[in-house]
Amino acid sequence: MRPSSGSGIGRPDSMSKPQVNSAANEKIALYSLILYKWSPEKPIQLAAAFDLSSFPFFHRSTMKEHIVFHSRLICARTPLGRRQVVEFEQNIGHCHVFVHSSGLAATVLSTSAYPMRVAFGLITQALRGFQDIYAGQWENITDDVKEGTMFNKEGTDLLKLYQNPVEADKLLKVQRDLDEVKDVMLKNIDDLLQRGEKLDDLMQRSEDLSNTSYQFYRQAKKNNQCCQLY
Repeated sequence: MRPSSGSGIGRPDSMSKPQVNSAANEKIALYSLILYKWSPEKPIQLAAAFDLSSFPFFHRSTMKEHIVFHSRLICARTPLGRRQVVEFEQNIGHCHVFVHSSGLAATVLSTSAYPMRVAFGLITQALRGFQDIYAGQWENITDDVKEGTMFNKEGTDLLKLYQNPVEADKLLKVQRDLDEVKDVMLKNIDDLLQRGEKLDDLMQRSEDLSNTSYQFYRQAKKNNQCCQLY
């Protein structure tokens, strides 16, 4: 992979089983925006916004836990100053991540059809907006911030705005530094694991996943139905 080396925060210039098919793969949507204080061990979650309305109601809490787990893992395995795009299992979507050199980081989970350049535009705008409001505060945070405490309205509004990438892209046309994302290549979760690591083991130890969500994942994987269950 040749991830972008740019580090500036620029100004924006069921148990029902829905089948995943070609139409679903072409869907354009955003599922989450999560901001972190970066750490290679366990990034601290500072703020988050979700839109899981397209998932079956009774699966949304499980889906949210898996997004939180995978997003934190992907953030932790991304070096300072780097961008990455990592594919979730079973075509759930792509997780875009940028870790600024300051240690402020963000992830965006989208469908695979969502334009990468626009997803990183959302990240850039979110990081800049968060830094403008909380500079001098987030650096001293030592534990996950309760969801809805910081950047709640701002994050939710951004996620809603960027649901339409065509409209959002109009805000990005003068942001030339985003041209750097053309060098970001797609990875999968296994590419981020260290020698001897197993994703199942990390999931089992994670505080982000309830036992119910972990067992749900194992059963879905065993039956090769992750994409159906999600």
